[in-house]
Amino acid sequence: MVDTQELIEALHYIKKFKDQVFIIKFGGEILSDEKILETIALDLVLLHDVGIHQIVMHGAGNLISSEMKRLGLEPKFIRGERVTDRETLSLVTGCLHYVNNKIVGKINKNAAIAVGLAGGLFEARRKREELGYVGDITAVNSGIILELIEKGHLPVVMPIGIDKNGNSLNINADVAAGELARELNAMKMIILTHVEGVLDENGKLISKLNIAEAKNLLKRKVVTGGMIPKLESGIRAISKGVDRVHIVKAGEHAILGELLTEEGTGTMITRK
Repeated sequence: MVDTQELIEALHYIKKFKDQVFIIKFGGEILSDEKILETIALDLVLLHDVGIHQIVMHGAGNLISSEMKRLGLEPKFIRGERVTDRETLSLVTGCLHYVNNKIVGKINKNAAIAVGLAGGLFEARRKREELGYVGDITAVNSGIILELIEKGHLPVVMPIGIDKNGNSLNINADVAAGELARELNAMKMIILTHVEGVLDENGKLISKLNIAEAKNLLKRKVVTGGMIPKLESGIRAISKGVDRVHIVKAGEHAILGELLTEEGTGTMITRK
């Protein structure tokens, strides 16, 4: 039996979100669970059908690390960002192409709307020498994205930047999602990951954070590893005009659960 109150609540949010731009960031670990990936793909199609413009940004972290280990290479990270030499960059690019095709295929299984995008969207420069071929975004060529969503497509973007000499650079997908959200004046950025959200010192979920509180967590090093670029990206996106950032565990219909209910399921970051 349909819960009338839940339906009214969902319809309220659908009306509010219509014609808005959402950035949805997939963590690479989502791809290891076919059932979850398929339900999330269905969520995207349903939200597309009610008039919400979505852009998917994805990484390929788990797959890259697995392939590196298979080849006898040791994955290394600095503050949540992968150290990327030339050999690793080639492997990263190949894994991202594989992931991109897989996500596009899962979405298009439900409706032929997804379009994969590789290099050319992000202009970048080398970030720090110790990180190798890792990029900082200097410009976002958003025209192609806007054109695609205006025509009813759902762009699926891989985080590869191009420097002024035409060289590829690996960009952290959380960072790339934040820059894209800022550039497109997105209403929301949703980061799907393998943990419940942002946790406090005792491992308890923090359901809501403002910018000052998020910065304090980083300063006190409560947040570590891969959550650092997620939180930093969220702070920057909110500071530059994005209304809300959600960090959510990737479960079945995780996006609908976060967006169309009052309580949500993960951590929501706001300006105030």
